[in-house]
Amino acid sequence: MGMILTGMVVAIAIAFGAGYFLLDVQQQKPAWQVYSTDSTRVGDPGHNLVGQNWSGDPGNNATDSGTETSS
Repeated sequence: MGMILTGMVVAIAIAFGAGYFLLDVQQQKPAWQVYSTDSTRVGDPGHNLVGQNWSGDPGNNATDSGTETSS
């Protein structure tokens, strides 16, 4: 029984020591800070993505609804 308790105490001590060491050594930044740029425009996508005359209405296109058209 003493060996089991000693093993548990040693495992907890190793885990605590490794956690402290890894937090102290690796000064990492989150991905949103590392891969951020100053030139990205998310708020204003512009007018040229779908064309100037795009209304947003898909029209009467039967292929979009999953039905086949007769030819």
